[in-house]
Amino acid sequence: MDRVDWDYVIVGAGSAGSALAARLSADPGVRVLLLEAGPTDRSPYIHIPAAIIRAVGNPSMDWCHLAEPDASRGGKVDLWPAGRVLGGSSSINGMLYVRGAASDFDGWAELGNDGWSYADVLPAFRRGESTTLGDDRYRGRDGAVGVNPLRSTHPLADVFNRAAQQTGIRWNDDYNGGTQEGIAAPQVTQIRGRRCSAARGYLRPARSRPNLHVATEAQVLRLTFEGRRCTGVEYRRGGVLCRARASAETLVCAGALGSPRLLMLSGIGPADELARHGLPVQVDAPGVGANLCEHPEAMVSIDVDVPTYNTEINSPKIAWHLANFLLFGRGPATSPYPHSVAFVRSAPTEPRPDLQIMLGPYAFSFTEAGIVPYDKPAISAAINPSYPRARGRVRLRSADPLAAPKIEHALLSDDADVDRLIRGGELSRRIFAADAFGRHRLRERLPGPDVRTRDEWLDYLRRTAFLGYHPIGTCRMGPDGDPGAVVDARLRVRGIDGLRVVDASVMPTPISGNTNAATMMIGEHASEFVLAARRERRAA
Repeated sequence: MDRVDWDYVIVGAGSAGSALAARLSADPGVRVLLLEAGPTDRSPYIHIPAAIIRAVGNPSMDWCHLAEPDASRGGKVDLWPAGRVLGGSSSINGMLYVRGAASDFDGWAELGNDGWSYADVLPAFRRGESTTLGDDRYRGRDGAVGVNPLRSTHPLADVFNRAAQQTGIRWNDDYNGGTQEGIAAPQVTQIRGRRCSAARGYLRPARSRPNLHVATEAQVLRLTFEGRRCTGVEYRRGGVLCRARASAETLVCAGALGSPRLLMLSGIGPADELARHGLPVQVDAPGVGANLCEHPEAMVSIDVDVPTYNTEINSPKIAWHLANFLLFGRGPATSPYPHSVAFVRSAPTEPRPDLQIMLGPYAFSFTEAGIVPYDKPAISAAINPSYPRARGRVRLRSADPLAAPKIEHALLSDDADVDRLIRGGELSRRIFAADAFGRHRLRERLPGPDVRTRDEWLDYLRRTAFLGYHPIGTCRMGPDGDPGAVVDARLRVRGIDGLRVVDASVMPTPISGNTNAATMMIGEHASEFVLAARRERRAA
């Protein structure tokens, strides 16, 4: 067993872990070890945006977790992707950059999480991005991660935008600016048409620092302790069992599925769950693994009279599209899913936008094996309720540190979530039926003209609803006295010294939209807490 001492040991080189490692190692006096279970991010499936269909569900870069059967959808078994590669899920996600609404973060602060209001987190958002978009008051100009418009937009995106405005949805120049509401052009984590993951944005410039060591293919097995203090980790790399000691802090950034699993394997979690697997209890923390939240999604799709990207990428033109990408950084190969993004109210009585609708020049289905394209020209509107109420949980399958977590979630178990999905589906139908689509609209592919009543919609949703791939909440933060809070507002694990969780698992409630931007922000913001604690220790 090899043992090395560091100031900070970071578990997971994903969106938050990469940001955290880059910010902490900027101080040459700080020694940082970053451990990633997966490989380096060299695969072309990562860097070519349209190759997401080859990245998600690929065990060489995705944990490929399978959930328990979902009783709310007839026992469907979902693939829950999670990046297992440098950059984590930012290396295999859809690249849409959405911060969330300002009220989301103000809501976190109102729950007792001091320091997490929108005004508190805005500097971290700005520090993390480099973009020419929007207003300087809201946007960052020289940060780590490139945020840009799409390099190539499908012509039907403009048609969709006009159709949405014909239904009363206003245009929004920047949904990451002063307000999120309206329909807008998408913003993506790309530079010149190539993916800009957290690994590319944060780690690539920092890798040459002698005080930062990044170890790939290093799977952490458990945390180590001396009394009530976390002292580091045990991990396996190349068949060798290693131990890394953290003299200052251990920072768990393994994601909403991986972080609660590691805590429980290390004796931090619900006492009854730990006892069931014969694990000693360091801290009885019932909130570990609870509060699992995910955006349920539904699809409305129409066949159209022009080629769409799902047919283009499976046609003889593929060689031309690849050349266009390699030479100019343009064309369908640069495209993630969304070509238009709307944040809207499902009903006039809603106090804030409660739906996200994304237009994609694609048609596809989600299976246990990943994403499967449709073979005819079609476009799709993907709809999700921004603030789902259904909750699931992550538990251990066994005490084996190499066993996958047990994921339990009934995606359509809450009637309010279902009703919002239905209202979003009906709104998407109205957009596709607007005059702007004219001759382009051939027929409704999904859900089909026979689906009209709530019961018919419910049957359709139970057969076809899918995950947004936005899991959060399983190590949620909360104030003292909250029995379900795993970490405090500085992300310190309650009951243990020298340990923090820094990733999407700490989000106490959902945010409106995709979660990658907010997860990078959490890494940025956490670095402030960690460095402040370091200054306090040195001054003492």
